[in-house]
Amino acid sequence: MNVLTFDISADFGHFRKIYSTSSPLTYSMIPPTSFYGIIGAIIGLEKEENKYLQYINHETTKVAIQLINSVKKIRLGLNHINTKGNVWIPKQRREGARTQIRTEFLRFPRFRCYVHLHNGELFQQLVHYVKEHKNVYTVSMGLSECIANIEFVSLETFKNRTDKEAVEIVTAIPESLLQTLKIEAGKEYLKERLPIEMNSERIVSRYDEVLFEANGQPLTASVSSYWTNEQGKNIVFLN
Repeated sequence: MNVLTFDISADFGHFRKIYSTSSPLTYSMIPPTSFYGIIGAIIGLEKEENKYLQYINHETTKVAIQLINSVKKIRLGLNHINTKGNVWIPKQRREGARTQIRTEFLRFPRFRCYVHLHNGELFQQLVHYVKEHKNVYTVSMGLSECIANIEFVSLETFKNRTDKEAVEIVTAIPESLLQTLKIEAGKEYLKERLPIEMNSERIVSRYDEVLFEANGQPLTASVSSYWTNEQGKNIVFLN
């Protein structure tokens, strides 16, 4: 299977955890449901009425995510303006015109993304845009304020493997595929419950616990299925 590999990075990132409200928290890595929007932005699929989800979803797209930079988080106060009624009235004339919300952000996030689209035409379009460092819509790391940069890495063939031996896997691993995990000294293991599947109404239909190393080191694990390239790099798709 042909797999496009590219890096995405930004100064800040925010992928809001669905259960956080008044003080938004962020996932430590890009959830697949957010990654579908990133692909749609690169190749120019419309976000209006969630049209991009008709072409980029868990059934048409395979994605694996590798941490390049360590997970670092900070909290900043964001000023939200009350624009109810499509009219903004300065605070001195109306109470509650502004509200400051403490929001958690990723600091200097950088991820290596491995992606395959079943639609050959869209996949070639994606490869072309990434190689040329182009995108139709602005690519962001979650929020529109967190503008991101895309860098082409490679386009190569990965083969599926189902042997039961433990191997080094560079990407995050869904718990549903994990059989055994070797705990190694000096590594910081994290696990987060990420949204994996989402329908055209943006309703999440499946979550999964995902394991990864906080500093981007590979995990030594036995999984039910993984993919490997000619250089012996092993990845696991999240969906």
